[in-house]
Amino acid sequence: MKILNFFLVYAKRTVRDRMFFMIMLLFPVLLIWLLGNAFSGIMGDQDSEVIAKARMLYMVEEETELSQSFEDFMVNDENEFFEFTKTNDRDQATEDIVRNRYDAFVVISSDSMEVYKNSNYNFNSSLGELILKSFADDYNLMYEIASLGIPIQNGGQTSMEMPDFTEEVSFDRERTPGSMDYYGITISTMFLFYGMIFLGTYFAENQRIRTADRIKASPVSMLSYQWGTALGSVALLAAQSTLVVIVGILVFNVYWGEALHIGAMVLFGEILMVSLLGTLVGLTVKNENLIAGISQIVIPVIVFLGDGYVQIGGGPAVQTIKKISPMYWVNHGILDAIYLGDYGKAYTSLLICLGIAVLSTIAVLAVNKRREVSNA
Repeated sequence: MKILNFFLVYAKRTVRDRMFFMIMLLFPVLLIWLLGNAFSGIMGDQDSEVIAKARMLYMVEEETELSQSFEDFMVNDENEFFEFTKTNDRDQATEDIVRNRYDAFVVISSDSMEVYKNSNYNFNSSLGELILKSFADDYNLMYEIASLGIPIQNGGQTSMEMPDFTEEVSFDRERTPGSMDYYGITISTMFLFYGMIFLGTYFAENQRIRTADRIKASPVSMLSYQWGTALGSVALLAAQSTLVVIVGILVFNVYWGEALHIGAMVLFGEILMVSLLGTLVGLTVKNENLIAGISQIVIPVIVFLGDGYVQIGGGPAVQTIKKISPMYWVNHGILDAIYLGDYGKAYTSLLICLGIAVLSTIAVLAVNKRREVSNA
């Protein structure tokens, strides 16, 4: 019951705060609209019925039947999917993929085919990978048939009836993230971090005005005060996140796909992490202005590294640095689940958020224990 009282006190105080309403509800909606329109036409918002040919580089390391088949069936003027350019400079080709000058790079050796692609939700590169895989499957099938001594007629058909072993599947062009989709997701995750400022400054202010000391002198447990307030933050951030997502879907047509439950799971993990971090920061830093100042520096850096504003390119070093940010795992966990059907990063994101939340809880308990010892 005491935890519930602190829960209600924090919830009522924060809801009455106009700044919380402005920052946590109006600003996200405004930013989704501004950034979504500013980048419209750049991030996959083109007409879904007009699909430009994918720009492909390829290099032949050794002339074999595989390379001959590839050039015969894939590299021709009638190919409606790709525009192929042959190259002999592997390093430059790799750099071109990283810089998004081409959609994919195919390296054909004596008995294998490697495909390098830009993985930042690029429709053409994904389409290229899919059809190149289909070509490889067909080639492997013909090779196995020939090795069995079954004669193959012109056009790659055998002299006996064979079932279809491969099926060519194309992506729905409308299911690649447009600017409004992208920022509808990343802005929703970004502003949850600002809840940490409100919670941290609340704890710090209570220490400054001696409210925390009066609670400590009362029969009420400090843990009831801390966990009740933290739960109030969890409830408010969950409500705020739900409202922003609903507004994004209804007003801006933000696409959350069939993975809305995965997105909700990742967002809830982030909310727990942010609330427990805010509790720790508020108990260890007693100056609310300092908390707000540091957060205004740290949060934009975390969001930037997490591709919250724009997709960051670069080499392996940059990509490794990006993965330090929990926002990278949160954003890409949701985006991968929606557009690639890959839930791996979503589950990794949840584990990271819960891990940080557990470490923050242990740190809060350690802070309380140290203060009890010092007061004794």
